[in-house]
Order: sequence, then structure tokens, then C-alpha cells
Amino acid sequence: MKIMKTAWKNLWRNRGRTILSATAIAVSSFIVMFVIGFEEGFIGDMTNNLTANVTGDIRIMRREYVENDRVSPLQFYIENTEELIAAAESNPLVEFATARTEFGVSLYRDGKQIPSRAVGVDMNRSKLVNGRNSLVEAGTLPAPGKNEILIATGFARETGIKPGDRVTLLTKTASSGTNGRTFTVSGVLSVADASYRNRAIFLDIERAGDFLRMGRDALQIQVFLKNGPTINMEDAAKDVSRTLTAAAGADFEKDYDLRPWYAVSSTFSFFKLASVMYFFIGAIFYFLAGTVIINTTMMSVLERRKEIGTLAALGMEKIRILALFLAESLWIAVIGTLSGGAAGLAGLAALGTVGVDFQKMGGGSIDGLSASEIIYPSISAGSAALVVVLGIVVTLIACVMPARMATRVEPAEALRVQ
Repeated sequence: MKIMKTAWKNLWRNRGRTILSATAIAVSSFIVMFVIGFEEGFIGDMTNNLTANVTGDIRIMRREYVENDRVSPLQFYIENTEELIAAAESNPLVEFATARTEFGVSLYRDGKQIPSRAVGVDMNRSKLVNGRNSLVEAGTLPAPGKNEILIATGFARETGIKPGDRVTLLTKTASSGTNGRTFTVSGVLSVADASYRNRAIFLDIERAGDFLRMGRDALQIQVFLKNGPTINMEDAAKDVSRTLTAAAGADFEKDYDLRPWYAVSSTFSFFKLASVMYFFIGAIFYFLAGTVIINTTMMSVLERRKEIGTLAALGMEKIRILALFLAESLWIAVIGTLSGGAAGLAGLAALGTVGVDFQKMGGGSIDGLSASEIIYPSISAGSAALVVVLGIVVTLIACVMPARMATRVEPAEALRVQ
């Protein structure tokens, strides 16, 4: 404790140099906090959109479809979909399950053919339509049993289609034929996920099954768990698989692909790996900023050689001399890291309220990533603490070498310095 007090006093013997060193660390801390905040906000948004709109907490599909998904083999739909949904919902871990079918269509209007994507969902249960980030901006949801569809906001702007208009859709069917049908647009749906804002059409799952010649079956089942954010997904997936195997027979595991949401998207896996890289890059930032403190410590040792020699002559051990200079570096690291981190947290809090429009910044670059147009940066308490600790530790390690210079000062030689 005495060394820390002495080190604090020594810092202000050259106030300008101390402030410069602390500022370098603060800038690095601010940048690292901001980058991690944006990365965590982006991943959190992707997680919400993937689970709500695409996979659920657990996705179930036929293995043949997954293995050949590039060609959209509609013939590999889930037979007895309703029975499997009921079986999944009998598992105590499951909150609910719902069917989903996504397929390609061509929209005909005014003599033009526009390729687009259609998504068949349960209009009452699907989070894609009823989620917190979805809104029917105009019109209403499709009425049960009627040939009605919703159209995405971006698609509506592109084509001028509005509620009440009639459009014709043409698609490949599960029986390897084609089918065309005229639908009435019942409403315009706004979805935060940029993947579903342009050239996307939404229809009731029963209408989709009938349109594709699947009957009441679907391509996919989304399973939502009661404690999705906290439960062990691997264990939950195995538990649900056992329930479905007991209900559907021993061939279920052979015929069906059941996996947690994060095992579905390779893009998400890449971003999770990138999060580790961001911390590694942050360590490099801190080390570069630490070079300023290295210079400060070296200058301090050179200027105070006589003082160091005196302390050594009076019996101060080399380890305590080393500790004194490291304590000075520690003070600078703590001041810089905490002040920069606090500024970064304040900036993230402000942007976390208003959001950042990535669509305007990057055009369509986030399409297909299950990311929203507007990202709200955020950072967990654990990550924020890790940023601060990382800054202090890396900076302190960088200063070990110049601090050791002080232990090599010989008392007799230092006392001869004028």
C-alpha cells in the first residue's frame, strides 16, 4: 500500500507525460469497448432474428432436404407435420412448435415476372409475423382459408403493390410440377430482419402446403423452448429428439435433421469466432498504446538514476524498486482504461437507444445475414469487465521490461551522476 501511495505521488512529478500516457490508454479502451459493443449488438440481433424468423431454438427438417438444399428439393417435406408438432409440444422443455415452409416463387404483375421468396407460416403463432420486431403497416393478416398473402415493405415500394391488389404466383411443387395461383394482397408486413424486407411474400402455412401440393405438411418445424436463452441447447435438442423418436419410431433420427439454432447458420459461427478475434485485436491496440507508457517509464528511469541509486544504497531491495515503477505504470493503466471504458459505455448507451442504421451505411451488404437494418449496440457486464482487465494486464506486462531497467542501476554509478 505504501508503494502505491509513493507511486501516485511520483506520477505527478511530470504531469504532462502522465496525462499523455493515460490518454493513449483511454483512447484504446474507448475504441475496444465500442468495437466489442457493436459486435455483441450485431450478434444479439442476429440471434434474435435467426431464432424468431428462421430456425426456432431447434430446427427440424428432413435430412434429404438439408443435404440437397441448394436445389430446394420440395419433395423432401416433413410427413405428418401436425403429429410431430404435437409430439414436440408434449416435451416439458418445449414452449411451442410451429410449421414453416420457405420456397421460391415468381410474381407476375403488369406483364412482368419478378423472382421472389415466399414463406408459409402459422399466422397466429409465427414470430416472423407476430414477433416484437414485425408490424403489419397496412391492411390485415390473411384470413384463414382464403388465398391471401402479405407482402414485405420493400417489395411493396419496389412494385407499387398495396392491400387489395391481386397478384399471380408461379412455383415448383413437391410433385415436381408447377402451379400458378392468384392471391389477394391483404396487407404489407414490416420485418426488422433485412432478409425479409425485399422481394418477400408471406402466406398461411395451409395455403402454402396446398399451393405446393404438400397438403397440411411443411418443410420445417421450429421448436421454441421455455427457457431458450439459459438452457443447454445440446441437451435440450437430444431430449426433444428422444421424445420425437418415441412418438415417430426408431427411424426418426435417421430420417430427420434436428439441430440447435446456432448449428444451422455458418455465418453465425463465423461471427462468434470473430468475437474472439476482436478481443485479440483489442489486446494489440492496448499493447500499441502501452508503448507510450514504456517510453514514459524508460524516461523516468533515466531521469531518476541518482534517486534509484540512493534508494538502493539505503537498502531498498531490487524487487521493491521494480514494484515501485510497475505501480506507477499500473496507476496510468487503471486511470486510462477506466476513463476510456466509461466513455465507451456512455457512447454505447446513447447509440443503444437510437440505433445505427447499417442499411444506409452499407447498402444491401447485410441482406442474408439475418441482421436488422438498425442495430442497437450493447455490451454485457462480463465483456465490459474483460475489456478493462485486458487493458490493465496488457499494459502492465508491456511495462515490465523498462521497469526492470531500474533494478540494474548500480548505486555507486548512479551516485556519481551529476
